[in-house]
Amino acid sequence: MTLGKTWFAAAALAATNLANAGTLNGGVFNIAFNDPNDLLAGLNLGEGSITSYYVANFFDKAVADTLTANDMVATPTNTYPAPNILSYDVNPSSLAGTGIPTGYIGGSGRSNQATTLAWASDQDHLLNASSLTASGQVGLDGVYMTRGSFTGTLLSGDYKFSYIAARNNGTNTGWTLTNNVSFASNTFDTRNISITTDGDSLAFTGELWWSPNTSAFLFGGDGSNSAGMAGTFSLISPVPAAVPLPAAVWLFGSGLFGVLASRRRKSAPIAA
Repeated sequence: MTLGKTWFAAAALAATNLANAGTLNGGVFNIAFNDPNDLLAGLNLGEGSITSYYVANFFDKAVADTLTANDMVATPTNTYPAPNILSYDVNPSSLAGTGIPTGYIGGSGRSNQATTLAWASDQDHLLNASSLTASGQVGLDGVYMTRGSFTGTLLSGDYKFSYIAARNNGTNTGWTLTNNVSFASNTFDTRNISITTDGDSLAFTGELWWSPNTSAFLFGGDGSNSAGMAGTFSLISPVPAAVPLPAAVWLFGSGLFGVLASRRRKSAPIAA
C-alpha cells in the first residue's frame, strides 16, 4: 500500500513538472543590423577583406517558401527591399506537409529547421535573465541576400537558433545562429542577452556578433576573434496579438462623424 502511494505521488510530481515545462510555440525572430547598407561599418577588418557588403534583398516567409536558393541568387538587387528589421517566422515542431522548403542536396538548396526548443519548469519564470537552460532549437523561416565587392551572391538564412556549449567562451553566450542555405555554417554569436519567460511565453533579446568563421571568410579575420557587432536580435513567442481599439474610441469616432455631418448640413446653402 505504501509503495503504491509512493509510486502514485512520484507519477503525479512528474506529470506536474512536465505540465509546467515550457515549449516554444510559434513566434517571430527579428534581426536589426547596425547598417544594412554597409555591413562593414564599425568592423575590425583584416588584410584581404572585402570593401563593400550590403543587404540586397530579404525574402520573408511568404516569399521564401516559393523560391529555391537558385531562384534567390537570380533575383535582382532590391526586388524585395530589406526593411529596417528583418522578421523571421518561427517554424513549427514538424515541417511535414507545411510546404516549407527543406533539403540541400538534389533539392531546393534550402534546409529549414523544425522548432524543438523546450525548458524545464525551473526556467518557467525568468525575468531579464542572462542565461536559459533549454534543449532543442528554434527553426526560422526566411533568407536575406548579400552582395558587395566580390563575385556572386551570398545567401544567409533558414537559421537554426540554438545553444552550443563550445561557443560559450565567457564573452559569447553560446546561443548561435546557424545558416542552413546550401550548407550549415555558424553565422552569428550572441552577447549581452536578456531572457524573460512565463510558462510557454519567451522574450529573448541581445546583440549579434559576426562569428569567427564568418570573420575569416569575409572580413580578413584570423578565425579566432569575430570582426565585431553586426546588430541586435529579439525572439518573441508567441507573437503578440494585435490590440483592438476600445469600444469608446469607436463611439467617439462615430460621434465626431455625426458632429461633422451636422455642421456640414447647417453650412450648406439653401436652395432658392
